[in-house]
Amino acid sequence: MWVFALFFVLVWLGAKRLRPHTTSLARVWTVPAIFIVWGLSGLAAHNGAPLQIAAHWLLGALVGAALGAWSLSPERLQFDHRNRLVRQPGSALPLLRNLAIFFGHYALQVFAATHPQMRDSAMGWDLYVSGFSAGFFIGWAIRFVLGLRRAPQTDLLVGVA
Repeated sequence: MWVFALFFVLVWLGAKRLRPHTTSLARVWTVPAIFIVWGLSGLAAHNGAPLQIAAHWLLGALVGAALGAWSLSPERLQFDHRNRLVRQPGSALPLLRNLAIFFGHYALQVFAATHPQMRDSAMGWDLYVSGFSAGFFIGWAIRFVLGLRRAPQTDLLVGVA
């Protein structure tokens, strides 16, 4: 049941990003937190040789981190440091990213459940998806924080009122 609730939350949050909007700095971290926790929980859920599991997860995380850092253009963001607000441009990328990662996990979990003889293989691929999702948002977060620190002060309360 929680899977469907998560799906609707991710769609709702991704759809909100289709248009430019101003939001609190704390709220910006909602989706990254969901995917980082989900990615780390995917690491913890696997049985087997810990070093091998960690290596596969880390490979997915490195690819994800590179894409996450590349996907964000901090210069397109506006920051109101005083009021802790962020203005983000509209984009379909957050919605598509949310759905791709969600369906990657979902499809592999369903496949593993319906094809028990292939469970280990499916869960091996899910390990890469878990690493990728956590890595993507870690890379994104690093680039976001660096952009936040360098950004000039903008008064976004004027645009909200």
